[in-house]
Amino acid sequence: MSALVATACAAGSTTEPTDPANATGAPDTSLPPLVGRLLADRPAPAVDVVEVWVCEVPADTTADLYGDLPLRQPLTADGIVERIAAPVARHLDELSHGAATVELVAGGTVAMGRDDTDLECVEAALAASRPDALAVLAVATAEHVEGEPGGWGRPGSWLTCDGTCPARLTGRAAYVGASDFHPGWGPVPLLDLVLHEYLHTLGLPHSGTSTPGDDEYPSALDVMSDSAAPRAVDPDRRDAASTLAVNLLDLGWLDLDAAVTARTGDRTEVDLAPAAGDDGTRLLVLPVDEYRIVTVELRTADGLDTHLPESGVAVHVVDDRAGEDVLRVQLPVHTTAEPFTDLLGPGEALDVEGWRIEVRSVGDVGDVGDVARVVAAGAARLAPATTER
Repeated sequence: MSALVATACAAGSTTEPTDPANATGAPDTSLPPLVGRLLADRPAPAVDVVEVWVCEVPADTTADLYGDLPLRQPLTADGIVERIAAPVARHLDELSHGAATVELVAGGTVAMGRDDTDLECVEAALAASRPDALAVLAVATAEHVEGEPGGWGRPGSWLTCDGTCPARLTGRAAYVGASDFHPGWGPVPLLDLVLHEYLHTLGLPHSGTSTPGDDEYPSALDVMSDSAAPRAVDPDRRDAASTLAVNLLDLGWLDLDAAVTARTGDRTEVDLAPAAGDDGTRLLVLPVDEYRIVTVELRTADGLDTHLPESGVAVHVVDDRAGEDVLRVQLPVHTTAEPFTDLLGPGEALDVEGWRIEVRSVGDVGDVGDVARVVAAGAARLAPATTER
């Protein structure tokens, strides 16, 4: 990968130097440290082979996760693949802008013992998985008791492994309970949770709260937060919303030339194209310190995001002091009210982490389509880190 150029001197943007040292407007090619860490991770695979397994939960299970709920879904690996392979692939194709394909293949069934948990089922599935499977998706035949998460996902050692990295060696896996596969949902089960947990296996964190690894899901802007937000607006939706631009950059689904990093001390003006689009500048990065950046992106109420009330600019503070990847904090700051769909519009401004962000316009610009003209100005130089990891 080439380096992300840390200047706003790119197509659709201008920089006005305010520091004498930058009076020539020479490009600053340094990379914000957090962005460098994102790019250092293994990107998402172009073709991801995910093997599906069923966790057959016995009626007399002692696992607290299932309690004494009697319902058992008659699930098979072949049946799950037949029902969800095509819609999952379509969602990931749209989310990744055609850069990623997910191939679901049938594995088998793990007959769980009375005292076995979901973790033991997943470990058994991993041990039996085919050599070319890069991840395992396990689905239980039992629902979870109220108050328990619907599932989980983990990258294992995928992000740092070398070579082909089969799931049986990395431990890369996702797990969900049976609730989303209830026949009452119709021929296509609920996919938003499966997509959420799958993206965890690629290293994406939750977003919306300031607590690293928090199991709270307040944001409707990200499949990695309230993944069911689209269904709350349209009951017929089965898939999830799109994701944050910083996540697309992390996975290799947003090209480096589609992101611009402003220089602290400069005034930067950028015409942002939609973060979920295919062209133009789609991410503005404002450096804060070694572990933090502010991200600015245009979210439009179309495509995977038709649940949004209107288009506008979203601003997040991204912080990896607690750890990279799944512990990264991605906190919305454009509004403090859940579900954070009150986006910044024309004439609105925000002060955050030493930067002032002003939205000059949002709307259709001729043949270009939707564009948000954003101005960012920050007086301070890149600050030293205030907290050691």
